Amino acid sequence: MEVNTKMDEKATKIVTLTVQDVQKILKIGRNKAYEIFARADFPGVTIGKKFVVEEQAFKNWLQKKRKKA
Repeated sequence: MEVNTKMDEKATKIVTLTVQDVQKILKIGRNKAYEIFARADFPGVTIGKKFVVEEQAFKNWLQKKRKKA
């Protein structure tokens, strides 16, 4: 999902991932994906009833997790 916002007449693309996107990327179940979004260290946000995370923030979080493993 891509969201376009205009700042000073320049278009900036912010790419966000949904719970389903994270589920597919990590090859995990739906419940586990929601558990990840509920974690305090996960950079996801809730917009209305929808959970999303910026793609770059997700990549950074995942990279930190890999370093700890």
